[in-house]
Amino acid sequence: MEGIQKLLRILLFTVTVTGEPRAICPNPTIEAVEGDAVTLPCYLDPPHSVVDYAADWKRADLKKVVYSYRHKQENRNDQMAQYKGRTTFNFDNLIRGNMALQISSLQPSDSGPYECFVSRLWTSCGVNVTVVSKDQQNTTQRDDYSAPRPPLDEPHNTDGRNRETARAVIISTVVLLFGVLIVVLVKRGTIQKSMTRLRGQGEQKSEAANGCELKHLRTSSTNSDPDAGNLNNVQVVK
Repeated sequence: MEGIQKLLRILLFTVTVTGEPRAICPNPTIEAVEGDAVTLPCYLDPPHSVVDYAADWKRADLKKVVYSYRHKQENRNDQMAQYKGRTTFNFDNLIRGNMALQISSLQPSDSGPYECFVSRLWTSCGVNVTVVSKDQQNTTQRDDYSAPRPPLDEPHNTDGRNRETARAVIISTVVLLFGVLIVVLVKRGTIQKSMTRLRGQGEQKSEAANGCELKHLRTSSTNSDPDAGNLNNVQVVK
């Protein structure tokens, strides 16, 4: 038996080195609640169709078949009695090398190590499932809620404080820029009004100066020529 296991390890190592598809179980440990369903993930990397292959899910501790795929269909002959009617296998995913298995109506006896195995490729991976009762889950949740939580100023909350600080800086910068924009607009309006007012005052002063000069000229002309002021009184004799 040990010799066979060593041979399998050698073959698996050879397949891995040569770059052939190998089975991947991304979640090696899964915790599920009694009565719920659980999905055991397994796929080939790189993706490779297993439609024409044989694929098995087994209980590694019991050395028995949980689900068997043979000749493009489900093989129920070797399936353990406790899993009959509780397993779901999606045939459509086999073309992508996805061999995920769903087990419904979980029982405490479903806890244990599971193995996904593709015989033609000599590749496998494992998932360990732990089924907890609902009472145990509720107790765990209460323990989580009642457990003391670290204060916000603990070192592992540095990222949160950094995000808050960055947010405050951004808000302050936006407010400052908005204030500067308002000041610029106000100043621009004030300057324009001042220039308009100064322009108007300049025009008024210019008109007043012109009036004074005209009046001065008239007065000077009258003083220098006394008879000039009587010219307006002369009547033209026809």
